[in-house]
Amino acid sequence: MTAKPTPEEAETLLAALQGQAPAIVCYSRCWPCQFDQHYDPPQPHPWADDEDRAHATATGQPEPTGNCACRCAKPEAEAQR
Repeated sequence: MTAKPTPEEAETLLAALQGQAPAIVCYSRCWPCQFDQHYDPPQPHPWADDEDRAHATATGQPEPTGNCACRCAKPEAEAQR
């Protein structure tokens, strides 16, 4: 079960949805994985690249975080294939 956001988190999310606060849109997969250029062997890797981090810095947004959602970023999932 997913935890509900705190009132402060809910307020921030609502402001972002209304365009009143910055928001990072996560495409979930890194640029290479979107074009089938996968890590071999599979290994955890971030979805954001230098361009994403530079854009966040230039626009006053927090640094993008999080791993790519592709199977090649999850060695345990690839091992079960």
